[in-house]
Amino acid sequence: MSQWSQVQQLEIKFLEQVDQFYDDNFPMEVRHLLAQWIESQDWEAASNNEPMATILLQNLLIQLDEQLDRVSQEKNLLLIHNLKRIRKLLQGKYHGNPMHIAVIISNCLREERRILAAASMPVQGPLEKQLQNSVVSERQRNVEHKVSAIKNSAQMTEQDVKYLEDLQEEFDFRYKTIQSLEQGDKNSVLMKQEMVMLQEMLNTLDYKRKEVLNKMTQVINESDVLMNNMLLEELLDWKRRQQIACIGGPLHSGLDQLQNCFTLLAESLFQVRRQLEKLDELLTKLTYDGDPILLQRPHLLERVNFLLYNLFRSSFVIERQPCMPTHPQRPMVLKTLIQFTVKLRLLIKLPELNYQIRVKATIDKNVSTVSNRRFVLCGTHVKAMNMDESANGSLSVEFRHLQPKEMKSSAGSKGNEGPQMVTEELHSISFETQVSLYGLTVDLETSSLPVVMISNVSQLPNAWASIIWYNLLSKDSQNLGFFNNPPTATLSQLLEVLSWQFSSYVTSLFSNTTTSATQLSIANCLLILSK
Repeated sequence: MSQWSQVQQLEIKFLEQVDQFYDDNFPMEVRHLLAQWIESQDWEAASNNEPMATILLQNLLIQLDEQLDRVSQEKNLLLIHNLKRIRKLLQGKYHGNPMHIAVIISNCLREERRILAAASMPVQGPLEKQLQNSVVSERQRNVEHKVSAIKNSAQMTEQDVKYLEDLQEEFDFRYKTIQSLEQGDKNSVLMKQEMVMLQEMLNTLDYKRKEVLNKMTQVINESDVLMNNMLLEELLDWKRRQQIACIGGPLHSGLDQLQNCFTLLAESLFQVRRQLEKLDELLTKLTYDGDPILLQRPHLLERVNFLLYNLFRSSFVIERQPCMPTHPQRPMVLKTLIQFTVKLRLLIKLPELNYQIRVKATIDKNVSTVSNRRFVLCGTHVKAMNMDESANGSLSVEFRHLQPKEMKSSAGSKGNEGPQMVTEELHSISFETQVSLYGLTVDLETSSLPVVMISNVSQLPNAWASIIWYNLLSKDSQNLGFFNNPPTATLSQLLEVLSWQFSSYVTSLFSNTTTSATQLSIANCLLILSK
């Protein structure tokens, strides 16, 4: 079944979302009539390849002509009129810029896939439904639309830079031609006219340089606002959902959507960075008093590098928190000398980074006063990120053979391992690496949610209680001193988390339609038993 056929079967609330991004830039009539052909073309590749985009635009118009022949035989006057209008509109709008329509169609297809994914997300109860609403929130849709708009603007600026380059080459040629003439020829009327023409070209060059720099400034400003006001907020929301999911709450998702946004924004910023480098090349060939490139380029390049630096630092995340394979429902509780797994992802997925990023794992880095116990990590603690280990091709790395080992105290014996001390001491697994790409070097570091170390399985219940308490009540992912002054939980919070815990263990016995009242009764029983 084609993607468009799947879209047409969506509920009305999702169809309304689809309707929002089809307009005269790419009419829905074309999407409907040419559905299979459109989906069989590589519009994303064409958005970066002008010859390919030109061919696709020509083929699109040919496909519309074939549809016109078909409906003409059927004598459908209204459809004939609409198709003629649409064909004329598309040809006039994109004839001089075929990459623009490739960008638009690519974005539309991507939006359809996102909506189909959101519509297929299982809803198993009120908590899961609440999570789904959060994942497809209005803010997230705005983020994705704005990222696509920034990508589109960067593509358009690319064409402006190319035009500027061609214009300057023509100016250089005509200027050098005049310079090569004899002095007598330079005083001729014809040469004076040529000099006037050159001055006009120089004025046009100056105007175009200012125009291109203004467009770049706009892309940079929009990227800055998007990243700091919206994209990082979405990332913080995802991290909080991950915390809740780790203690049995509703399943969390949305990381793939964040990766798409981070990647597109990084690609756009790198594209602007290359455009600034191209302007620098033009500057070495021609400059003049008041040259806008000379005045504005250094500041714009500094801003782009700063945005890329912060974007990369924010994109290094823990996709799956530390967990012993023997206790998959008890993440963040680790037993000494027992292997645990942890998975990391870089949300900026660029092929150039595949196998180029080596991640190092450490424990309790820079922690000297929070805990009385000291640990080291045994096993393979340095691995390269790649796109082969994950099902969706994300740039990730999974450590499968790490195990914590407690260091002996100065007295020659292990530290205090009493249940109270063990379960209220929090530790942190840290990961660091360095990204070097296109002359930009960024040091990255991220840490797991706090973990509890145990030396005996009998300590597991108390340790898990500490993990629940921390993740239920703390949004600070690195508050290792949490239990120095732990906050209290409300009864409703405790009932909810106990309900999550029970539900995670009895899904095989109870259906997903278990009522909230039943869950509340179960939680009350668990609360009594826990006293």
